[in-house]
Amino acid sequence: MVTGDANYIKSMNRRLVLEDIIRSRSISRVNIAKRTGLNKATVSSQVSSLINQSLVIEKPVENYPHPGRRPINLELNPMSTYTIGIDIDRGHIRIVLINLKGMTIYNNIFDFDIRRTDELASRLPEILGPIIKEYNSVYTPNRLAGIGISLHGIVNENHELLYAPPTQFELSPLIDMLKNTYQVPVYVDNNANMTVLAEKSFTDYQSNLFSVTLQSGIGLGILLNDEVFRGFTGYAGEVGHMIIRKNGAECRCGNKGCFEQYASDEVLKQALADHNISLHDHPTYASLMADQKTKAVIKDYISDLAVGLNNIINIFNPRKLVINSRIFTQYPELLDDLKPTLSSSFIDYEEILISPLGEHSSALGAALVPLAKFLDVNHLNLNAYR
Repeated sequence: MVTGDANYIKSMNRRLVLEDIIRSRSISRVNIAKRTGLNKATVSSQVSSLINQSLVIEKPVENYPHPGRRPINLELNPMSTYTIGIDIDRGHIRIVLINLKGMTIYNNIFDFDIRRTDELASRLPEILGPIIKEYNSVYTPNRLAGIGISLHGIVNENHELLYAPPTQFELSPLIDMLKNTYQVPVYVDNNANMTVLAEKSFTDYQSNLFSVTLQSGIGLGILLNDEVFRGFTGYAGEVGHMIIRKNGAECRCGNKGCFEQYASDEVLKQALADHNISLHDHPTYASLMADQKTKAVIKDYISDLAVGLNNIINIFNPRKLVINSRIFTQYPELLDDLKPTLSSSFIDYEEILISPLGEHSSALGAALVPLAKFLDVNHLNLNAYR
């Protein structure tokens, strides 16, 4: 019993020290002791262990203004290890690698038809093999620490894929193959959950955060008290399938009038294409809105988007709501047209903004999950490294 208590305290102290180093970028042992409340001996012992694991390195303070020996600060060792995030969408697979500081060291897209999911078990090793071989030779001694996979579908806590349009497939064989091939842990979640984890770690850190993804479908990542809220069986956040129009357009889920049938990036692009309008032909929002047909399409889109977002805001009363959308990133002025539609006598939120992470946020989130597990930390605040 005493040993268990001692091990728990030791683990907790390690976590406090490491999280303070991560948050601070560069900090002395003395300041760690002051900020954490741990005594100097405990801090020194934990730091020595982290250095031996090649997770932390010592660096003299640069441009020190006083004579004598320069103080020594502690920093994360970015060359110690890396993790992989994989985002599997309908038309592509995105691969992102991040180092110990969360910095992107590799980012690439590979064409892939999601309807051919039976080929994933062979396609992923073809892609990952050369990448892992190259980066394992550079990031030592810990090398690859884990793999995260972001899926545009519903995944439960047992890594079972509950729903993944347009093609359902078994996750377990894919996960087992990756674990056995690369001898690392593999974590899987849906893209909205992965995205909200990336928003938490790489932007203004908040323990409660809501992130709406408007891409091939619509999802809501819900972060409550630093934990992703999943609901009873993992369906929480599937706002794309809340009905906003009675007897509306038929959805892949079997219902009619679902939110994502009217307000996803994919739907807006198709609505514009039906009028022979391509976003590639309009580098600015002003040029896009100069055409009356386009203006009408955008107006309808914002109206439908507002219905769903108003529902989300009324249900959750979020302090901060992040929109992750390629189209909003391309035309940030859309947000100015959207905001006036998000109001009523009792609707309330503090801030709504466009994600600064862009379209690779879900792959980033997927890479963060194994990184946090490897470091054994609760709060992976990497905003200082962006």
